[in-house]
Amino acid sequence: MSNFEIYVKTSALGNTGIHWRSIESEEHQPRKDPSLIKRQVFGEQNGQIAIVNDLIDEVKPSLLILRDNENKKLLLETTGIESPQRSTKLNRKVFNSIVWIADDIEENEVVLRKIAHSAIQNILQKDFSFSEMIEKSVEFYGLEEFRVNIKNINEYIGHIEPVYSHQFSDAEFYSKYQIGHKSSESLEKLAEDLRNYSLPKQWLNWDGKTKNDGVLIVVTENLEKRTILHKAGVWRGFANNVEEPAREVVELPQKKTEVLPSLETFQPEQLQVSHQPIPILWRIMIMLLVGVIVILFIILGFPSPV
Repeated sequence: MSNFEIYVKTSALGNTGIHWRSIESEEHQPRKDPSLIKRQVFGEQNGQIAIVNDLIDEVKPSLLILRDNENKKLLLETTGIESPQRSTKLNRKVFNSIVWIADDIEENEVVLRKIAHSAIQNILQKDFSFSEMIEKSVEFYGLEEFRVNIKNINEYIGHIEPVYSHQFSDAEFYSKYQIGHKSSESLEKLAEDLRNYSLPKQWLNWDGKTKNDGVLIVVTENLEKRTILHKAGVWRGFANNVEEPAREVVELPQKKTEVLPSLETFQPEQLQVSHQPIPILWRIMIMLLVGVIVILFIILGFPSPV
């Protein structure tokens, strides 16, 4: 476990309050946040952004796994693990969050899946050894600090159930996203998958696009934004109040059609027929022609046609 970065967030006794520490050794545990939990997962049209830890409720038992391709890292975070003894001492509830970060290689992934499987058994209240290990490993240190026993954590991980890397029979089905209501059945199935199968290198998310980077797994209680798991494109996501966003409907351009006037509204002036008066020149020529015909009848002795 020496190649793993470990961060713990909990409360001190004094004014420092709740904060993160990088657990680099038994003696050296400086204040430091794991930067990957602040990574942006998507942006809204109104300019607001969502970061990794917006996907979980940090004061409820939660779990998150992230693949970061830019830095070639895997991250596992567990949150909302209450400390009964320190809660009693501080006279308020004290929660622990732990982050493990390692290079994205198969050997490290196996360890993270092993921890995640144990954490889910704790959430299901089937096996409390995970939360008991955290309780024994984290304690107050003076007024403004806390200390983490790395040896306890590593020994526990070494003794919990092993995981395997079998080939899933239907790779296409396995790589497709599943987001829904958190239930015992959904968590048991997720734990089984984590125990038996490797995490997908790429997965098909809610919007139909293929991803190979970002948040893979989320298990939490309540979401501040109910559609956030879909929008973040997680592979497996379960919460009590999850909702699917409304899909955008693309309207096709309508073809313009020419509307002919009905018979009821048709007006005679719409006919393209000219009713111009006869020109004056034509009138004179007709009158002259009639006059010539009358004169010929008189000269020739025919009865006048007029």
